Amino acid sequence: MAEHLDLSAVEPMTEPIAFSLELDLPPTPEALSEVAETSPVTSHEGSTNAHPRLWRPAEPQFTKAIAQYYGVSRKSVQQWFQKVKDACPWFTETDLKLPDERYTPLCIELMGGYRTSELPFEAWKAQLWEQNPDLVTAYHASTSQSQAADPPTTAAITLRESDVPLPVQEIQPLNLTVVDSTQRLAEAITRLNSTLQQFVSNDQTLEDALKQNATQKGSRLGTELAIAEMGSMMQATDSARVELAKKLGLLSIPADPPQQQTA
Repeated sequence: MAEHLDLSAVEPMTEPIAFSLELDLPPTPEALSEVAETSPVTSHEGSTNAHPRLWRPAEPQFTKAIAQYYGVSRKSVQQWFQKVKDACPWFTETDLKLPDERYTPLCIELMGGYRTSELPFEAWKAQLWEQNPDLVTAYHASTSQSQAADPPTTAAITLRESDVPLPVQEIQPLNLTVVDSTQRLAEAITRLNSTLQQFVSNDQTLEDALKQNATQKGSRLGTELAIAEMGSMMQATDSARVELAKKLGLLSIPADPPQQQTA
């Protein structure tokens, strides 16, 4: 879809046509070195304060030749190519670049126009669209037709019977034997209850025996204490009687035995 693009509004003023024809030839190495030496680098995507004139070659050119002419790196030329593709969506890939990686004269002119315009990309793109309303209109029309011809597809699910049988693995029968232990469990519970009752009975018997033993020990101790007390009382009474009799003179007081003298 190679159509003529009007760049008269964005390209700089040129010298007479004879100078433009001279530019159709590849630049000489001397001219390229002079451009590279006299072109300081700025921040506008490889732009410089003093630009070479717009190059309109008659033949496709490789990235190296374009970079040497404008005094920039090959990466800058590749970035310009992306800018041209974004700004001119009505051109196809083959309109701008050949299979052997050479850029077409149309593409080189567009990249040079962006280079020499010193405009931000969006401003340069807007200027191109304003100067080429026919191409913009045709692009919008083709886009609308393409969308109408290719309506958005919706997902659909179709049910279809399958002739392939599903493999089902056979399951072996499970043999289980259930043992009824209800009777044994009841007997065990009965024996447990009987054991508990016997334990309670034994505990009560032991408690009664302990109480009886304690009572018997208490009675015996009390009797022994009473007998001892009575003995003490009787002894005290006898002593009192003897002393009283002595005081009354009823009993004679025996004289002390004579002491033997030692020689």
